[in-house]
Amino acid sequence: MRTLLGMYPTMMPMALATRGRRVTAPRLAAALLPLLGPVPSLAQTVVEIDDEIACPGCSIETGSPVTLAAPQDRLWFSSDVALRVAYDREGNYIAAPLQGDALIAAFHPDGSYRSSHGRIGQGPGEFATNIPLLIDVGAGDTVYAVSPPHLHTLAPRAESGLDQVRIPVLAMGAVVALRDGIAVEATVRTENGVTPVQILRPDGTIRASIGASDSDEISGGPGLRRVLGRSNDRADVWSAHVNRYRLTRYGPDGEEKARVERNSRSFRPGLGLRLGAPYLAPARPGVMSVHQDADGLLWVALSRAPRSFSPLVPNVRGQATGGEVLIPASTDPNRFLHTTVEVLDPVAGKLLARRDFDERVKFVRTPGGEVLVFSLRADELGRFECVVTPLTLQSG
Repeated sequence: MRTLLGMYPTMMPMALATRGRRVTAPRLAAALLPLLGPVPSLAQTVVEIDDEIACPGCSIETGSPVTLAAPQDRLWFSSDVALRVAYDREGNYIAAPLQGDALIAAFHPDGSYRSSHGRIGQGPGEFATNIPLLIDVGAGDTVYAVSPPHLHTLAPRAESGLDQVRIPVLAMGAVVALRDGIAVEATVRTENGVTPVQILRPDGTIRASIGASDSDEISGGPGLRRVLGRSNDRADVWSAHVNRYRLTRYGPDGEEKARVERNSRSFRPGLGLRLGAPYLAPARPGVMSVHQDADGLLWVALSRAPRSFSPLVPNVRGQATGGEVLIPASTDPNRFLHTTVEVLDPVAGKLLARRDFDERVKFVRTPGGEVLVFSLRADELGRFECVVTPLTLQSG
């Protein structure tokens, strides 16, 4: 069983592997829409953070992990990097996309299976596509799922059917449920430039178009990619460049409130694509996930290549000629992508702690200030489990 993936870096959205067929990764396309409103002014506050750790005695500690147990006979996790996990106020986990009989699955706090929803199709409660399928949990434990060209709403506790409204943008990489809207990564061109983040109303219309790109960014390339995180008061959205260590906080109407510039010797901004990354060539560092905890600290997950990288196939040139590469569906992504997690104080402008993980981890969307990460791990039979692990910042 193999999956056909386009040769883009891992930050680009990838198609889901499905048993018995092959799919390809989509290209990021800029949506040309009419003027949607003014682009916000410059940030009120710019904080620069260097590599000095301000709290030498602080450490990032892990708690007891929870394994999300999908029923393997009809629903399972794959090795695809598009997986998202959210956490509601009752302690349930919601994961998507899965493969099999549904795309969204809910799990009890102990990780046991609870329910599933949404198939590929055109009928009620179905998704037109699984590329991408992005989820978050909003107020009242309402689950929001974005799958082009619709915003889907799942009733609280993931027990009921899906409602949907059409949206005018192609959401490609992130969705964050705010107090007064839903922020999505979606490229829209305005008279002031290309904006990579849109804030949608619950009815699917655009409330604000934010984050006008810099002049040195490449249209449609990694320079436009953004990772989104929710502020700890749920009112604002943090937007982070994938290929630069820069985080910006925007209000619900698109006003720019603060910016964090991280000056890291190990993170070099880049505009180009590395052919075949991360499977045929080492992936460049990238910002992959952002979370703000109850204390206002920013947690940032940075993907990086393993220190001892080896390509998936030896004949790199031959595989690269056609612009695509055959990836076995059982390929463990942790072999090619590791993670560094950093904790930043955006007010004091300090780096507090750093920890390396020998696997690919991303933050779980949580309704409060909890810090949870999830990872995919292959068992002895080559099947993938989703493991959720709590993180805490401990002072020495």
